[in-house]
Amino acid sequence: MAKVFIVAEHRQGAIRDATYELVTLARELESKFALEPAAVVIGHGVRPFAEVLSRHVNETIMVENEALADFRYETYAAVLRDIIMKETPLVVLCPQSAFGMELFPRLSAETGRPCATDCVQVEMDGPSLVVVRSIYNGKINSRLAFASSGGYLITVRAGSYAPAAEADKAGTIRDYPCPAFGEPFKTEFLGYREAAAGTVDISQAPFLLSIGRGIKDTENIPKAEELAAKLGAVLSCSRPVVDKKWLGKERQVGTSGRTVKPKLYLAMGISGAFQHLAGIKGSGTFIAVNRDPKAPIFRAADYGVVEDMFKIMDALKEQIGT
Repeated sequence: MAKVFIVAEHRQGAIRDATYELVTLARELESKFALEPAAVVIGHGVRPFAEVLSRHVNETIMVENEALADFRYETYAAVLRDIIMKETPLVVLCPQSAFGMELFPRLSAETGRPCATDCVQVEMDGPSLVVVRSIYNGKINSRLAFASSGGYLITVRAGSYAPAAEADKAGTIRDYPCPAFGEPFKTEFLGYREAAAGTVDISQAPFLLSIGRGIKDTENIPKAEELAAKLGAVLSCSRPVVDKKWLGKERQVGTSGRTVKPKLYLAMGISGAFQHLAGIKGSGTFIAVNRDPKAPIFRAADYGVVEDMFKIMDALKEQIGT
């Protein structure tokens, strides 16, 4: 049976959520196209990660070595090259992140396997792989078919699939021998630098009122702050608002800001770029307000209101009263 491998991304003692989303995709490929899923976890002291992943897939391939304690392309790529050449999976999946983008394009050139990045959908069409990529800021989906190949490398955009729940029974963990590395290494791991903490932690807020480019001007920020206070919400924003320095970085939602999981997310004047939507994929009820009926954000929202955000703000203030 052909296989689909999931390269697990972990950082600072935790498996990244995007890995569990790839499990959902791998299960879909299994049920529709008979591809057998397996996870690959690379690092040092990663047996706890392997045990967690074994509760999601039938087989977890674990590669342990002190040289793999911190991510660097030379070591991780050497391991993946060895696994790909010996195990010959048809599809290898990785999150679309700094981790995946460092690994897969270069690995594609080195292994001769075609690569597609930032995909939102993956399926088979006979012997060939077909992917869907979102382009033009989410306004168009491009469907691309590969020429038939012995294997494919795919990075998948965060938020494209729901995180997978644990399977009914645990799978097996297979220790895979670590290949020899050519030292000295060309790169040196210096450490992780966390973003400075701000005055508010939007990741813990149960209710977020988020504003985007539709706020138009810094003079309108107090209107949003007033409404958030009346609603009992915390004010957050999309990247354009931070880029213009109208609000601080600590209030930015998205892949370059903070990932949030509020019970209620009210987005006003936000178009819905994928970087922003990836940051809210774990939210509860998602309401979007935008005057453009074709705004990408409406495809992700639970409820959508096609209207000028300022009219909605005024209506909400009137309903709440003073």
